[in-house]
Amino acid sequence: MENHFWHLEKQTGSPEDRAKFPFRDLVVGNPTDENIKLPVPIYTMEEVEKIKELGIITYEMQEGESLAEALQKVRDQVGEEPERTHYW
Repeated sequence: MENHFWHLEKQTGSPEDRAKFPFRDLVVGNPTDENIKLPVPIYTMEEVEKIKELGIITYEMQEGESLAEALQKVRDQVGEEPERTHYW
């Protein structure tokens, strides 16, 4: 079974590290039955807002939070994995 949860992590020394994000990492989940291509990496909060506008569930991780717990929070919001006819 394909995993439909992504952990978009800031890379050391890259432009997004220099951006002023109010979170450490962004975890996203797709609750829809269609494939959605996301811009990765993200560099601005405007890009985060565009992801939300697509209907994607987002969770903004803070320093010290567990990735496993953040993934579970997004899974709980996505609910049952939708049927998909193909994957990218």
